[in-house]
Amino acid sequence: MSARRLLAGVAGAALLIGIGIAPVPEATDATFTDREYGRATFSAFTVPVPTITSCTAVNNALGIFDRVTLVWTSAYPATGVRLTLTQGTNTAVVPAASITTTGPVAGVYTHTAVLSQGLLVSLLANLLGSTTTLTVNNLLAGTSWVSVGATRLLTVGALGIGSSCT
Repeated sequence: MSARRLLAGVAGAALLIGIGIAPVPEATDATFTDREYGRATFSAFTVPVPTITSCTAVNNALGIFDRVTLVWTSAYPATGVRLTLTQGTNTAVVPAASITTTGPVAGVYTHTAVLSQGLLVSLLANLLGSTTTLTVNNLLAGTSWVSVGATRLLTVGALGIGSSCT
């Protein structure tokens, strides 16, 4: 009986040593062994870019910048669009109350933002002699997905004299 115990102990120790020195299986991302059933199709979605149809800077009778009107179209309603202003390292989001939306007509909404000099100054602090990037994005509801931005540049001359939107 003691020989059996000794043999069982040696066998157990050999098993533990064998497990300890066995190579670790390599990790795989995915493996398929049945090619007949290993088919799948994928479709990707990209949030469509809005289309800016016009950007008009308006100067008052003295030639001083007064306001800019940005108009764009999108398949998304007012809750699915965002207008940001960037000047240097400062970025501000235009309040939704400053954007009006009509439509949809044939599935397309038209968004219009009339941004007065006062509103722009309150968001960016300084317009004189600057260039401001106006960027519109579409937002996919319920996600963090955002389209690539469509942009226009608002340029206001020194002392606010003369402006353009290109």
